[in-house]
Amino acid sequence: MSQSQSNTTLGALARAEDFILAALGRLLIVFLAGMIGVVALQVLTRYLFDWPLTWSEEVARLFFISLIFVSAAVLARRREHLTVTIVTDLLPPRGRHIADALASLVGLICSTFLLRGAWDTFLREWDQRTPALQFPMGTIYGLLLISCVLLVFWLFLNLVISLRDAAINAPHTGGGPGANPEISPEINPNGRPDT
Repeated sequence: MSQSQSNTTLGALARAEDFILAALGRLLIVFLAGMIGVVALQVLTRYLFDWPLTWSEEVARLFFISLIFVSAAVLARRREHLTVTIVTDLLPPRGRHIADALASLVGLICSTFLLRGAWDTFLREWDQRTPALQFPMGTIYGLLLISCVLLVFWLFLNLVISLRDAAINAPHTGGGPGANPEISPEINPNGRPDT
């Protein structure tokens, strides 16, 4: 494969990933707004009208669960999970990349177990229904499964990027992929191939 074909392919993959991340970001906004709206509606109907809704707690819980798992995947790709960098800030750039790779590896191992559990739960409980709305739990478990697949994939991608950056001794940008366009011209500062 020639260099231009490789850049075109990587550019298409980067655009697809950007589209997926943007769609998931919008989905997260819907989940959060829905959860806030349902909880606010429950408070209003319960305390102002003395007429509590039977389904609002269930819907808010489903929004919350979905919000957590989809957010975990998105934050893993963006490398925006909460981190403590007291020790890693003292390391040289290569050491920071190695520490990032180790963190991605530990997250990948844990997420693999989470993925196995999500798959087992999906198979076992897919035909269950929620008590109040009779909403199929397979939909929620499917979303959790997809989120876990994305989490594992993006943690693996972060691991590869960190190892690549450690190998070429790229400067560490202090979060996110440590790609440097001066060292690796085909990679832009976001760690994505230029198109």
